[in-house]
Amino acid sequence: MLRETGERLLPDDQRGKILHAEHLARYRFTAALARGRHVLDAASGEGYGTAMLAAASASGVVGVDSAPEAVAHAREKYGLDYREADVAELPFPDASFDLVVSFETIEHVADADRALAEFRRVLSEDGILVVSTPNPAEYRVENPFHVREYGTEEFRELLRGHFRNVRLLYQQNWLLSSVLDDDQLRCEDGERPLELAVTKVAGQQPEGALYTIAVCGQQAPSPPPSVAVAAGVFELSSLLGQVRSLVDQNERLQEGRADAADDRDRLRRRLGGVERDARRATRAAKRSKSKLDDERRRRRAAEAELGRLKGSPGHRALSFTADLVATVRRRG
Repeated sequence: MLRETGERLLPDDQRGKILHAEHLARYRFTAALARGRHVLDAASGEGYGTAMLAAASASGVVGVDSAPEAVAHAREKYGLDYREADVAELPFPDASFDLVVSFETIEHVADADRALAEFRRVLSEDGILVVSTPNPAEYRVENPFHVREYGTEEFRELLRGHFRNVRLLYQQNWLLSSVLDDDQLRCEDGERPLELAVTKVAGQQPEGALYTIAVCGQQAPSPPPSVAVAAGVFELSSLLGQVRSLVDQNERLQEGRADAADDRDRLRRRLGGVERDARRATRAAKRSKSKLDDERRRRRAAEAELGRLKGSPGHRALSFTADLVATVRRRG
């Protein structure tokens, strides 16, 4: 069983999400070209797109992917011809296909020119390549699997190095308000078209689109009709809920930071007071020590003077007189 890694769409796990709608829109768009053609789905991933092209009355379909686990999964699930292969080294003879499809692949490839040369090689003279890539100016999701991303004009020039005719189209996500009957409202089949008259109230410049899709060929290919696939209406509400939660968390964090700053300022003031008291105590201790040292010096001086006096003749005469007086007193 395939695990969600961010490298490929897993319809069973991501059904109803905008990512699911994006992938289905690309394959539905291309399915209109598949009728009666031999089709190669290059980088077929989970395999759902190859199955959609086969269901669109292609004369034959082959899916290739470099991941053996994806190939094994697709074979088991869809029962079609899936093979393990590198898009830069395709195991097919020249001019084997009338239509090559490769969505969200070129940005994963280290040598894009080599992959495009292989697509050109396996296409018939009047064959068509449909290829897409995210616009890095707008698609700002960090993807560790992307080797290089291409802006709209970079993508055009890359393709013109291999195909005489390159027609760019643009994929963008929109918010849609619709009026549907019961059956249409319940429908969740991304491959079943709905009869809708769609208008738009907002525009977008091509360089602001999320994805660029190119229809290429040595002849001048006509692109199929535009398509749209709607995603779950609650995904946006869920995202808005997550944004509000993050905003609330940020506000609480900012409040906590403000409280922490107040506590820090109070602690700094207290520390300043303690430091001032410590400095005063240090100065007082130094003064007391100085006084004690002075007293000790005076005492030593007095003791020295007393010792000097005891050794003088006057002190000895005074001592003899004192002893004589004491003797007379005893006798008398």
